[in-house]
Amino acid sequence: MRPLLLIALLAVRAGAELRAGVAKADLDPPIGIHMAGYGPTRTSTGTLDPLEARVLALSDGTRSVALITLDLCFTFDEKAMDQIRAEVHSTVDEVIFHASHTHSGPTYSDAPQALQHAVPRIEAAIRSAAASMIPVQIGNAWGQTYIGFNRRYIETDGAVEMFWRNEPKISTTFPVDPTVGVIRIDRRDGTPLAILVNYACHPVILGPDSFNYSADYPGEMRRVIEQEMGHDSMAFFLQGAPGDINPFYDKTPLIEDAVNVMKETGRKLGAEAVRVARSIQTKIPENASIQTKTVILTVSNRWNREKLEEHYQATSGITRRLLAQDMRMPVTTFLLNRDLAFVGFPGEPFVEFQMQLRTKSPLPNSFLLGYTNGYFAYLPTIAAAVRGGYGANTTVNPSAVGTGERMLNTALISIYELLGMLSNKPAKPR
Repeated sequence: MRPLLLIALLAVRAGAELRAGVAKADLDPPIGIHMAGYGPTRTSTGTLDPLEARVLALSDGTRSVALITLDLCFTFDEKAMDQIRAEVHSTVDEVIFHASHTHSGPTYSDAPQALQHAVPRIEAAIRSAAASMIPVQIGNAWGQTYIGFNRRYIETDGAVEMFWRNEPKISTTFPVDPTVGVIRIDRRDGTPLAILVNYACHPVILGPDSFNYSADYPGEMRRVIEQEMGHDSMAFFLQGAPGDINPFYDKTPLIEDAVNVMKETGRKLGAEAVRVARSIQTKIPENASIQTKTVILTVSNRWNREKLEEHYQATSGITRRLLAQDMRMPVTTFLLNRDLAFVGFPGEPFVEFQMQLRTKSPLPNSFLLGYTNGYFAYLPTIAAAVRGGYGANTTVNPSAVGTGERMLNTALISIYELLGMLSNKPAKPR
């Protein structure tokens, strides 16, 4: 029997129990280091709201996984993530890193000392979440709200004009996915332990004139959920595929009351998440199971390497990794109870990919997570790459055309394999 199918079958055990625990850590980045987003010259001077690493630890009794959500623009580099995984390997089998993509976080790739300040805090949070795991029940549901729009305006002749800000909230661009995916994990007494919210929109309401660290609207969303749901519940923001999706109030100047605009946006998303969460009737899984698979894709660079090096001569380390001729990109698939599917892309996928995942996946409850286990910039659709525009045919999307489609197909194959629906033996003709 194929090893992957054997793993899939062994993971589904009669009487298996789903357990979960949560914890969080303040990353507490020092001021004075470069901030992510809007160019390399923006340096932090203070903190508006805490930047956190939030940990959801899950176990089916045989296998355990820790999902780490980070209030950062990008996940850590591969070396730092592997360091954390190695340190907590005796605690959890696998660690999945996921960033919200806030542009008001630190650029750790330029500040190794600051990174080493954050790493032990994350390790401690993972151990705390794992140690606190208790039997849980789970459920999910869907809602919708609009806090953003597609920033690519396609003219009648097919040309693309970038449309960064949309204060009138006019629906003239497409596609947009207003879907709010909500997963509720309860203690056995029915009180909420964790609320996970999946939504696609750039956290860029605070603009380049803001020099204070902030989680942007996802932080306010979490605050609203925790206040309304109570019971010491912990909210998690799972960024979707917002590569072409901006908030209506993109890069709001501080003089235009940017902080309140950011909070209003977070409250709107939070209110819908609370409405959906309250409608969910959680249940004890009949056969709890945790299954994961990561496939490393070797992707060639779309552009001439020498010209890229000239362009990026004075840029940060986060960008230099995109200069490789061949890039190794992880596509991570995580199935929970053979009912929920999480697919992680290591970059900024265009929104169509999350819509296609829900359409094509054999599991209706499928969630695409960008900025997961690495960062390789924008992942446009083939059609967008042809039309052009920022993130579609510029230096910020160095991967070969079709990489996003390749990732989606890889994830779909992984889902089918983990479900035991694909065999490595040819069928006998009837």
